[in-house]
Amino acid sequence: MKKLFSFVALFAIILVSVVTACPAVSVGNILAIAPLATQKAVFLNVLKEEYHEIDTWLNEATDLSSFVVDGQTLKFPEGGAYPKVYKDRTEDVDSMEPTESVHSEDLNVYDTQNYKIRNIWLHALPFNKVQFYVQKAAEAIKIEVVKDGAYNIMPSTVLSNDKRIVIPATGSAEDGRKTICLADIKTLAKQCDSKRFFKNGRNLVLPSDMWWGLVNDNKVLEMQIANQQKVGNYNPDIVEYYGIKIHKSYGDDFGLTWDTSTNKKGAQGAVLTDTVAPCGLFFCSDAIYRADGEFKMFYNNMENNPTGRADEFGYQHRQKTGHQYADEKYTGVIYLPKA
Repeated sequence: MKKLFSFVALFAIILVSVVTACPAVSVGNILAIAPLATQKAVFLNVLKEEYHEIDTWLNEATDLSSFVVDGQTLKFPEGGAYPKVYKDRTEDVDSMEPTESVHSEDLNVYDTQNYKIRNIWLHALPFNKVQFYVQKAAEAIKIEVVKDGAYNIMPSTVLSNDKRIVIPATGSAEDGRKTICLADIKTLAKQCDSKRFFKNGRNLVLPSDMWWGLVNDNKVLEMQIANQQKVGNYNPDIVEYYGIKIHKSYGDDFGLTWDTSTNKKGAQGAVLTDTVAPCGLFFCSDAIYRADGEFKMFYNNMENNPTGRADEFGYQHRQKTGHQYADEKYTGVIYLPKA
């Protein structure tokens, strides 16, 4: 009771003080002041996430998915050497036995973690939480498939007189490194011709920073992008120069590097140094493959999951992107050396 009287007395003192300080304001006016507006929490029915573009350049590879159904190992028979050709020979022509070799590729198996969603978190939600994370699990595998595919296609090293090309960029300096320029594309095309690469299906995939370096060097492409008309759209993801289709990759998800000290590819996602340089990926469509198995979804609903008492689900996928030739033929890189 004493506490109640103390609170009433304190409120009276404060009220009198306010009225004294503001004589134009009556006690009635003070008591009639409207309360603050109540904030409302509104949940939209779309669950937001960080945007991630999944590159589509892998579609340029020869699709061998139809052969994945019955097994996880692909066999690539490789024909033997050309026969000798004799000119104006007067003796009997000798013979040779044709020989073939077999190049094998085992598919990888990708498993996502299981999402576990308890029933208590699904009540009164304006969005479909389970459906969203089902799609997110499948996309997680696709992202890894593209990253691993790029690393698998990249040549391990370069040897003299083989069908692998490794060249440095020679453009202007930016952030301490050379940038790729149109002259480098010309050099790549020239080496492809001299090493007798496939004439068709030549592809170069550039991380976005390397792509924009090429745009800055190419005045025609730069002006086409800068001088876009108000109607229409010119925002290329793919351009073609000297018979090479050049793809823009978003970000630097590959983590592809070339170690100039060892003349070999760096570890996947290696830290850049003076000798470990970022690079773009070159390949010929008929020399590489991609093979996709089905996406298998594993789902255990709450009613059948008494231990976890939650919906649990995840994905498994068999896939491999690699070389159709044992010697990593018809591939290459353009790397950015220190300026």
